[in-house]
Formats: sequence, structure tokens, C-alpha cells
Amino acid sequence: MAQAITPAALVYAPLAPRAIACAHDVIRPETCLHGGAALIKPGASLVLDFGEELVGVIELTVEADAATTVELIEGEDLEEALLINDPFPPDHWYHQPRDVLRVNPGGQTLRNQGRRAFRYVNLLVHGPGTLRLHGARAILEHAPVTDRGAFLCSDPLLNDAWAISQRTIRLCMQGFYEDGVKRDGMLWIGDYRVEFLCAHHLFADTALARRSLEMFARCRHANGSLSAVALDAGGHLYPRISYLGDLSAHGGLHEWVLDNYCADFVSSVWEYVLHTGDAALARTLAPVTRGVLDYLARVDLGTAVPGRAFITDNQPETKDWWGSRATLGFQLAAAFRDAARLADLLGDPTLATHCRQWQAGRLRETVERFGNPASAAARDDRPDDATRSWHAHAAAFLAGAIDAAQLRAIYPRLRADPAVRRPMAGFMEFYLLQSWLGAGLVHEALDEMRSYYGQMLSSGATTTWELVDRREPGIDHIQPAGRSHCHGWSAGPAFLLPVHILGIAPTSPGYRTVDLRPTLGDLAWAHGVAPTPHGDIRVVLTGSSSGSVELPEGITATLHLPEREPVTLAAGRHSFSISGS
Repeated sequence: MAQAITPAALVYAPLAPRAIACAHDVIRPETCLHGGAALIKPGASLVLDFGEELVGVIELTVEADAATTVELIEGEDLEEALLINDPFPPDHWYHQPRDVLRVNPGGQTLRNQGRRAFRYVNLLVHGPGTLRLHGARAILEHAPVTDRGAFLCSDPLLNDAWAISQRTIRLCMQGFYEDGVKRDGMLWIGDYRVEFLCAHHLFADTALARRSLEMFARCRHANGSLSAVALDAGGHLYPRISYLGDLSAHGGLHEWVLDNYCADFVSSVWEYVLHTGDAALARTLAPVTRGVLDYLARVDLGTAVPGRAFITDNQPETKDWWGSRATLGFQLAAAFRDAARLADLLGDPTLATHCRQWQAGRLRETVERFGNPASAAARDDRPDDATRSWHAHAAAFLAGAIDAAQLRAIYPRLRADPAVRRPMAGFMEFYLLQSWLGAGLVHEALDEMRSYYGQMLSSGATTTWELVDRREPGIDHIQPAGRSHCHGWSAGPAFLLPVHILGIAPTSPGYRTVDLRPTLGDLAWAHGVAPTPHGDIRVVLTGSSSGSVELPEGITATLHLPEREPVTLAAGRHSFSISGS
């Protein structure tokens, strides 16, 4: 098993606040940013703005004229930092992060009581003493990673979407892959799957991914299923996030099984091997993976409870999690397909045959139960008047139930119907974009990305939000203190842009062979770098007429261009014409 990554092994960097967001009854508030002292009286407050989302510990250099109490309210946005009262009831699983510090008379350095994720820090002095704030800093922390991947194109908005995705993934890489680093700080299977794909293209991560998969495997149940969140393996930040309670004690959340997350585990093992070439881990995890497959083969699409046994997205009407049974059926089929690929790699033809039979059976059952996605008729549930969603049709394409031509054919019908559900949560937005880009709907996918990430960016986001409700421009709809504005499952541009615009995708484990399918869509130019175990692949697309690729030793690439026969490329630099793409 991989070694634990303790807090001491993380990277730390001090960062100063950039501005005072607001102040109430504070004398000379700005001076604390420039070596002076802001005088904060009892009952006064001062809000520091660090300019971007950070993860770490807060340090304050202060002087108190008498014993006093300071309260810190950390917020990912200003609205959250200004919430004086915790809006959650006492018995709620989550509570707004805040720290209450007892201050002795004299000069000292104060530190908050645990790691936080924040942009704004509201300092409230409750008295009786007055506080002089001489300085503040945040000690940024994340796992030790090195920038490897890169992407830049002619559209500044897409560049910004890629950049905030990169920042998000870096901050979500702690002792394991976290989901909402402010709110949960936990290792969830569904979040991990998107985070790893992004992190490998950004940082060529193997070690943290390997450890995370091993932690999931330690949380298996007697029926073969896995817990959705790896709490029993230490996949939480307790006691460094005290408001979540003692997560080291086994409880209900530790036992929660989500069928689609079990499917994600199987696909995640295959994707890990495909990108890293580390087949040894797949062999080690094979008994766990087999148990998950046997469990998934028994899942009953008719009785699985949406929102409890599986989740598909956040539901705008009730502002709660919901599940599309059709989406689940196609997700199960996709997991069996990926399991067959793993079985082939590990030399188990019997299991590979079983998996392909399970895949075919799930595809057939899902279409028969919920309607044919090839005619845009896949419903989310059994009744004839059940909703339809982009989720189900995207999942159908990703599972092989429909092909690229069929998805392109049904796209106008689904797009024109406002009753068809569209993603709000970032992980489903990822799979929607992946399906559109994979089907050749490149212009459409880039416009969708501009819409989804444009709402975050126009609201000042420096990291990617958990979800976007485009019916309510400028915000997400979750209660302010419950929002997660640094959520790795929404960082899809970090993976999708290099894979589908630069066109770089491995076709065998460890990038021994690669497909190159560059396409600009409506972009004027693009270039970037994709890291591999053999070195970096560099692609430059200079316009509709030309491009080039540089391949390291150990990789053989197949270049696919419109209306031309595929061309095999060896290591070195190659130029090509991309006219007609």
C-alpha cells in the first residue's frame, strides 16, 4: 500500500492579503497591509481579501492592550465571510467554518484552529480588549506537484477556464484527492475520477492517484460494493477540520454506497492504468475490482433509489440530489466495458467475456426500460411522462449505446427542448462535454464550456465551483455557507481541452501508442503540452492550414486528419496540414 502523505509532506507557501474588502469601526484598516497597524475595537470587524481561493492556515500578527477574543469567519466569497451566525441547525452534518481565538495581552502571532479553504477572512473582535493588527498571511498548502501540462488558445475565456481548473486541482491535491476542500475535505470516488484525469494532464500525477485508489479498495463491503467516500481508510481531514466531527469513528456516512460511484471505481482503475502504465496496481486491486463487478451485475435498475443509491446531478426544482435510472444503466455498461479492457490487459479472457456480456445486457436492458437514445427518447425513469436529460444521452454515447453520428443527429432535437434537463453539477457537465467533443460537436461543446465556466468567471471565480445554476446568473443556489467553490470534479477543461482540441489521447497503457485528432472548432489557434510517462507531447495548431507535433522517444502516434488516411508518426517533430478540420 502507498505511504500516507502527512501534513509535513505537503508544500507550504506564505501569501499576504491583497486588499481590505470592508471594515466596520476600524481605525486605519489599510495600514495592516503595508507594515502599519489597524486598530480594531471591541465590536468592530475587518475583512481581509486574499484575492483568490487559498487552502491553508491563517496567521495574524497582533498586539492586544488587554485580554480579548477574536473570531475568524472564513469565506470562499464575501457573502459567506459576512455571515455572522452559522446558518445550519445544531444537528446538521456540516457547520460554517469559523475559529474563536483567546488572545492574551501583548504582542503575539495567532493561528486559526485548523486548515481552511477561503478567499476572505472576517476578523471580529469581541473584546473586552482592543486589537492592533500588524499583519496577516495565509500559509498555502497542497501536495508536492510540478507543472507539466499546458494549454493556450485564441479564446481568453477558455484560457481562464483552463487556468482556474488548474488552480482547483492543485488545491484539491492534499494527502489524497479531496472534493470540496472547504466543506468536505474527503476522498469521494466520483470526484476522484474527474480529478485524476485532470491532474495527470496537469502534473503527471501517479503517486497520489495510486494511494487514493488503494484507500477506496480498503472500504469494501461483504457484498463487493465500495463506500462512496473512503472515510474508513482515513479519507478525511479530521481533526484538522473539527466542525465535521470525529470522522475517525465509523458511522453512517462511512457505509454509504453509491452504485454509480462503484462503476466509477472500475473505470478509474482502467483510466489510471491507461494514463500511467502502472498495471501492477490493477493486478493488486483485481480481487476488489472483481467484487465490485459482481455487485454491479446484481444492481436492479427498477428498485435502485435515486438520490440514495445513486446520484446523477443536483436537481434545480428541489435543490437536492437526484438520479436518472437511464443514466445509471449506461454508466454500469461503460464500467463493464472498461473492466473487459482491464481483464484483457491482465490476461483473464474468461472475465473479459463475462464483462462484455454484462455490458451488452445492460445496454439492452436500459434501452428497453427507458427508451431508445438513438431517437432522443431515453427517459430518466419508467413512466412515459418521465423527464428526459442530456445526462442519459451523453451517458449512452460514452457507453457505446449510440455512436457519434447518432449523437450529432439527435443533438438539435434535445437542444431545442427546454424540458430536457441539462447539467448543473460539474461532474455531469464533464461527461456532457466529453460526449459532445467525442462525437465531433466541437463548436457546440466550446460554446457550452463558455456558458458554464463563463458564469463562474463573471462572478469572480478563481477556482471551479461544485455546480452552476444558470437560471440564477452570478451565483450557485446552495446555501452560502454550504457552497463549495473549489471543487475538483468541475475542473474538466484541464483534461478536455488538451484531449479534444490538441487531440492527444492514449490508446494503450502508459501512452505507448497515442491517437492524435487535432481540431480547432471555432478557435483560430491553440497549443499545449500533455505529459506522459515517456516525456511531454507538444502540439501547436497555428490555424486552419498548419500544425505540428513533437513526440518523445517511446511513443508511436497515429495522426487522424479529416478526409485523409491515418498516418503513423515516430518520435520527433512532425508538421502537418489541418485544412478542413
